[in-house]
Amino acid sequence: MHHDVSFQTADALVHARVGSGVPAIDRLLEGGYECGLVHLFYGHASFCEDLLRAAVWAQVPEARDGFAGPVIIIDSSNMIDTLKLADYASEYELNAEDVMDNIFISRAFNSSQTYDLLVNHLDEYMERIAAKMLIVPGLPDLFTSEGFDAERSQQIAHASARLMAKTFEYGLVTLVSTGNHQFPKGIPPVGRALASNAQVHILVERTPMRTLYTLTKHPSLPDRTEHRTRFSDHYAVTLPLDYFFDDGLSA
Repeated sequence: MHHDVSFQTADALVHARVGSGVPAIDRLLEGGYECGLVHLFYGHASFCEDLLRAAVWAQVPEARDGFAGPVIIIDSSNMIDTLKLADYASEYELNAEDVMDNIFISRAFNSSQTYDLLVNHLDEYMERIAAKMLIVPGLPDLFTSEGFDAERSQQIAHASARLMAKTFEYGLVTLVSTGNHQFPKGIPPVGRALASNAQVHILVERTPMRTLYTLTKHPSLPDRTEHRTRFSDHYAVTLPLDYFFDDGLSA
């Protein structure tokens, strides 16, 4: 079923959201991922855990800010970890087998397969599965690793434009990531096309004690940073000194 794309005035427009499964990200985005937008994660590779959590949290009941629906993953980075998915299902009080049954994975082994899946088969997936969340980890990485020539540049531009259009058409929450760490501060290393077509950019950084999430682009929210503690604090635990002085990491 397609998303309603009829014209609405600004005062009547409702921005539907779904929780992320990570309270820090929910705070960052004022409620969670927004339907109809492409969200781009880059920076520290720990965002892979956040994408897996999102795939599980999407299946919690709507009363808990989930979708209670299936998820499609077009995986270009081999990030699927079934043990973590099962752990997150248990953490969120879901049946692990039901969660696995509702995550539909298509593995892309090269840039041509990634392009073909997004451009030629995405409509087919949506008609068959009617998912409300699409996750595309490592979308630009195969294109760059194989040599970013003129042809691959055109392909990633076409694929990212189509991804944005279909995200809006179906009212999806779309999560994209890159594992490329070589980038100027605050600039995603994904090329202009994907950076432009992803309306939300989230930079992930990690310190010894915390994971920081910085919102570097959003259509309506200002730049900001939230964090989550990586380890539970216990009495008499000595914290490293930089735990108290890393606020400038994302400044």
